[in-house]
Amino acid sequence: MKGDDEEAEFERLQRWDAEIEADFRRAVAKTNSASRAKRGRRLVAAPLAFVADVYQRTEGRAALVVALLVYRRTHVCKSQTVTLPSEELAAIGIDRALNFKALARLEQAGFVRLKRSRGRSTKVTLLWKPR
Repeated sequence: MKGDDEEAEFERLQRWDAEIEADFRRAVAKTNSASRAKRGRRLVAAPLAFVADVYQRTEGRAALVVALLVYRRTHVCKSQTVTLPSEELAAIGIDRALNFKALARLEQAGFVRLKRSRGRSTKVTLLWKPR
């Protein structure tokens, strides 16, 4: 009799464990799909004062767009010094040459400091501070 009770209890625990595992897998799948959906919705935002300063002190829309990407990266990476992934730039139609010109304009206007290393991505330090 005792053996039958133990067997029944063991089977009940196995079913319960299977239910818990199934719930866990559903929760993980739901979280993963939400993460994939978020990655497709990348946002670029900056304070209006930053946009106004860049617009007034630089020429060309590429400088403004690159400045916005630099600002975004500093917040995503939680660092004032960042690199700009070529995939992000290419996604909005900015090639290496245009990026180089835009960064030079931003540096000349005092928004960023550039550190170039041969064979490596340019490190961009955001210097702009809110007034």
